[in-house]
Amino acid sequence: MKKGLLVLLLAVAMVAPAFAAKGDMFINGKLGLGVSNSLKMSGAGEMPDDLLMGIKAKNPISLGAEFFYGLMDNLSAGFGVNYTFNSETNINRVKAKIGTTNIYVAVKPEAKIDSDIVSSIYVIGQIGLAMNRCDIDGVEDNMPSIDSGLYLGAGLGTTIKDCIIVELIFSSSNGSASQDGETADVQYTATTINVGYKFAL
Repeated sequence: MKKGLLVLLLAVAMVAPAFAAKGDMFINGKLGLGVSNSLKMSGAGEMPDDLLMGIKAKNPISLGAEFFYGLMDNLSAGFGVNYTFNSETNINRVKAKIGTTNIYVAVKPEAKIDSDIVSSIYVIGQIGLAMNRCDIDGVEDNMPSIDSGLYLGAGLGTTIKDCIIVELIFSSSNGSASQDGETADVQYTATTINVGYKFAL
């Protein structure tokens, strides 16, 4: 938790001075569908092979919001939050639900396009704090303790009609889980297709 929070604070400190310059501001609201998701754990003694290699989860839905500030015509910086709803998976033949909430800062280089439909194409990089969740069926008194960690995201997208957003994001939400004196590193990776709307301020 402390390490992930420190990374987030450092990232904010690096981006914050850029907001001193005057630029365009806008908010993105996004709805996402995970097309490939897996949970991987390591470092806790005897671990099932499927957890070491990564177990698949059902495709989750996510909601996100971002605030961006235009540093120049082709570069924006900002911050955002993404909530991924719990999705079902099997951990060592036991049904479980996993999800994550990520808070991050982001940079977005963008190429404007002179077209009646496509306004721009862009790449995006995100770094911040991942807060993972895990609920195991039938376990109430001895649930693993889940600690936050580093969130990393990268992707590409396009803006249509200067207001509709379509993007593909690859992300890794990291942390740790503790139970009965054993600690394991946790990595929740996802490939997500986002569709959203850009609100100019």
